[in-house]
Amino acid sequence: MNNLIPPADDRRWHDLLSGTARPGFRCLALRILMIRLTHAYCRSEADRPAAVEELRGFFADNMRFAADDFRIIFAGADR
Repeated sequence: MNNLIPPADDRRWHDLLSGTARPGFRCLALRILMIRLTHAYCRSEADRPAAVEELRGFFADNMRFAADDFRIIFAGADR
């Protein structure tokens, strides 16, 4: 399943973390993580690549819980 996770330079990660994209998350753990990561991502001193990697890691480690959210976010063609 990890090979299905888009690379860190996929624009959709940044859209999610910046708040540009705001899908409704079903997975409670993902909702909590997104609150923390979006606040951190928007700070001027943010380590944005680290935030993207943490979110990618969440999906890699928790796909069985977050698969529905993953499909909603990443359905369709790459941007």
